[in-house]
Amino acid sequence: MSRTRTSRWGAVFTFALVLCLLVLSGCRPAATLSDLDRVKQDGALTVGNDTTYAPFEFADSNNKPTGFDIELIAAVAQKLGLKSDIVTTAWDGIIPALQTRKFEVLISSMTITPEREKEVSFSIPYYRADMGIVFDKTLHTIAGPSDLAGLKVGAQVGTTGETSARMIDGVTDVRSYPDIQLAMADLTLGRIDAVVNDFPVCAYYAKDSPTLTVIRILKVKDLDLTQYYGIAMHLEDKQLKAAVDKALQDLVNDGTYDSIYAKWFGGTPGFRPGDPRP
Repeated sequence: MSRTRTSRWGAVFTFALVLCLLVLSGCRPAATLSDLDRVKQDGALTVGNDTTYAPFEFADSNNKPTGFDIELIAAVAQKLGLKSDIVTTAWDGIIPALQTRKFEVLISSMTITPEREKEVSFSIPYYRADMGIVFDKTLHTIAGPSDLAGLKVGAQVGTTGETSARMIDGVTDVRSYPDIQLAMADLTLGRIDAVVNDFPVCAYYAKDSPTLTVIRILKVKDLDLTQYYGIAMHLEDKQLKAAVDKALQDLVNDGTYDSIYAKWFGGTPGFRPGDPRP
């Protein structure tokens, strides 16, 4: 009996000791990775993108993402020693998707605004764009925003284009679309009279059309419509932001930025990452 009792108590003691060690080890502070190290763990930078905004992002004939933003973020990732992995995401949910970490950064011609800066952290601006109005010149003569009064105006939901359209005096019929491709399709079909959107995108859709034309608008009600695009990240990912900012600057310094710009827009950029904003 005594021998069995001793063995039993020994087993209990051993179990208690192991349990204690496990508890104590769980209480030790775990080694934490910086946000940049965490991103680099799998060798890929996951990137949210709404691939419906040519020439910045769209699907090519093989249904692969391409465009200015796609090539730029691939070059940024390469500077970080990573490859870029594009995660196609609808525009109206793209910031919530970033916040829930469906991807690590997003690049999608996103204008830096005070409202968005409350939700995400932006890189230094990588592109400057004005607002544009695209319309059928055989049907309308539009020289400025005031000429849109009484017309049916299309815009992409949740964009600065939609905000600008709704600010124009006399514009009471603004039709919001989930992506700009649908707005342009309705413009071509005559269902709307004009589209208000970023000028480079308006110009892209008008360039091969015999009837569409685009004008540049710089102000609505004395509000400057000049926009600056940024790469968005989590608010707390400060090391990643610093690394992305440096990568953008390095791409300017080694000429890569100008090469990508020339491919998609021609000429030389009037604004580069790192340039001061007025």
